[in-house]
Amino acid sequence: MTKRPRREPSSSPFWLGLGLASFLFAGVAHGQPAVVADRVAVRWFSPETGGASRPRFLTERELGLFARIEALIEQLPVEADVYPERYARAAVDRLVARAMLASLLVQRGSEPPDLPRLALDARAELADRIGGTAVLDDAMQREGIEESELLMFLRDQVRATWYVDKAITPVISVTEDSLREAFRSTLHPFKNQKFEDARPRLRRWLVTERMRSAELEFLQSARTRIKVAAVVPVSGPAPVR
Repeated sequence: MTKRPRREPSSSPFWLGLGLASFLFAGVAHGQPAVVADRVAVRWFSPETGGASRPRFLTERELGLFARIEALIEQLPVEADVYPERYARAAVDRLVARAMLASLLVQRGSEPPDLPRLALDARAELADRIGGTAVLDDAMQREGIEESELLMFLRDQVRATWYVDKAITPVISVTEDSLREAFRSTLHPFKNQKFEDARPRLRRWLVTERMRSAELEFLQSARTRIKVAAVVPVSGPAPVR
């Protein structure tokens, strides 16, 4: 079993009340014949998403998938249902930031053009980022995530990227020089390919890299407006057969 990394202390009010990832996912046993009913893991709200009267929720399955993805990005497979806390934290950070940014775009009354195609592009980029389509499919299966659920999150990611590009800082436009520089000097999944062969997938990867930085910068500036709490179950779930 993968050893859980030492907890990194944080003084940010954003994380007050959000307990250990082992509590968030207590009672989930992957690979067992019984199906475990999904439960809410995190409750949060912000002014951008409607305030306290319209809280949002992340379930154990959803948070499990994105915590697993954060671990896979660092090439650390998650064994069984052990989710190191820093990956759960990173997953919540990103999902909250994307939802806030996506809401800001919706409030403008606009949508990215060809949103369904862009969401599929985002899925392809995510698969490249964590090791391939088979790896992503396996992660989804382990967490019980349907394709429609994943695409819902990816549509928010596309909306968030579109908002950041239009309202905060350019992230979508990639020059030839910046693409070649990224190919030469950054760690990316296409190191064994020729530049010309990797170009379209490298471009998607670079846009997402920029967005991953931008969303965390946005989150840092917005932390005092965000209220997040873990919804910790009193006891384990009853299997549903």
